[in-house]
Amino acid sequence: MSDTETIKQTAERAGESNAEHAARPVVDTSRTDRLHDFLDHPTRALWTMALPMMAGMTVQTMYIVADTAFIGSLGTDELAAATFVAPLFFLMIAVTMGIGTAVTALVAQAVGRSDARGADAAAGTAISSSLVLGVLFGGVGLAGGRWILAVLGAEGPVVDLGWEYFQVLALFMPLFFMSAVLRSILTGEGDAKTPMIVLAIATLVNIALDALFILVLGMGLRGAAVATCVAAAISVTAFSVLLLRRKSAFVRLRVSALVPSHPVLMKLYGLAVPIAASMVVMSAGTILFNLILADFGSVVVGAYGAASKVDMIVVLPIFGLSGAAVTVVGMFAGAGRSDLVRSTALYTYRWAITLAALIGGLAFLTSESILRVFTSDPTALAIGSTYLGFMIFTYPMMAVGMTTGRLLQGLGHGFPALFITTVRVLLVGVPVAWLAVNVFDQSIRGVWIGILTGGAFATICSIVMVRHLMWQSDPTLKSGAARA
Repeated sequence: MSDTETIKQTAERAGESNAEHAARPVVDTSRTDRLHDFLDHPTRALWTMALPMMAGMTVQTMYIVADTAFIGSLGTDELAAATFVAPLFFLMIAVTMGIGTAVTALVAQAVGRSDARGADAAAGTAISSSLVLGVLFGGVGLAGGRWILAVLGAEGPVVDLGWEYFQVLALFMPLFFMSAVLRSILTGEGDAKTPMIVLAIATLVNIALDALFILVLGMGLRGAAVATCVAAAISVTAFSVLLLRRKSAFVRLRVSALVPSHPVLMKLYGLAVPIAASMVVMSAGTILFNLILADFGSVVVGAYGAASKVDMIVVLPIFGLSGAAVTVVGMFAGAGRSDLVRSTALYTYRWAITLAALIGGLAFLTSESILRVFTSDPTALAIGSTYLGFMIFTYPMMAVGMTTGRLLQGLGHGFPALFITTVRVLLVGVPVAWLAVNVFDQSIRGVWIGILTGGAFATICSIVMVRHLMWQSDPTLKSGAARA
């Protein structure tokens, strides 16, 4: 069943028999207050979710910089070892982000329907299945981690250092899965502030422990891994206490809900798998662009890497805004308020495009100053500035694609985001870049042309998909789109 059908059938759910209602857990008023507030103030609801998400992402970015600095202080071999471990950890992040976004959407839809049992089932299935996946990922890592590092290209002492680092992370892998899922459950309820606070505290603890274990106790890379695991344990503990003890929590963790439900499992991973795959596609695209640029030398690759850090800064607010839309749109769809789904979608598009244009333009105007944080090479600075000049036009198109994917995820459609990302990166971006460089002799600029062209095609796909899946599939949304 599509999510637009879910919207239209909400009224039918409201007319279920009294006996069916009696079989469901009673939802007290405190558990639905947030839904009523979101329905009454939809734009405020979006920003209530988006701003904490942006803050949380900023804190996480600061942690990545600090953690890299601490590890870098140990030496080049240690930094190289952590770099080889990064793809393995990224795979875990991709999977947990997929599960997290999926459970956020399902819980939000259940909140919109005031369906406590449905929310509990979605949360419980996500928790139990992610715990199993965490154990499996950790087991594979412990069994073959050293071999995997060697396959990725690590040699000599770097393999030993990488294994020392990854071994600890693999041992406690279930913590990372649980942290992501529990945080996402709270987000699905419409609470983005509490997860942000918990993550901020855990991140500060992580940084402090990095300093203690690496600089004071001399534990090296193992110390960095232990610090990361302790921070994850803190966040899991805090999120669990909140879900178990807080009276206003919509989801109530019960043992019976932890038994995976097959229908819920299919819905959950029907969303999670394409979301995770889209992250893998983006990572593959970065690798392929780097391979094309590698023919021009390490300075060019370094310039692209530095400019990509600016990309992260520009898209961070868009990530937060579009991520908030998953919860808000999911709730409105569950409540049968297709009018609010439409208006929230249009509002999110306007702000995402505006933020992308403004921040992207500011990044270009101050590009040299920003890039100097990452490199002092004059050639790299010039190349990075040229790249950002192309990206002024690409950022708004990226905003359209990201927003489309997240809006449709909120309605339960997982594959559009994967398709849009695949078009932008693998089907158009990389091939056009290769042709521009190797056939049309556009040199480095050819890669930037490829990225821009990929963004344009992805934007067209986004517009077609959102009009079909959100507007044209539902009469109310279609008529609303015509008025807009």
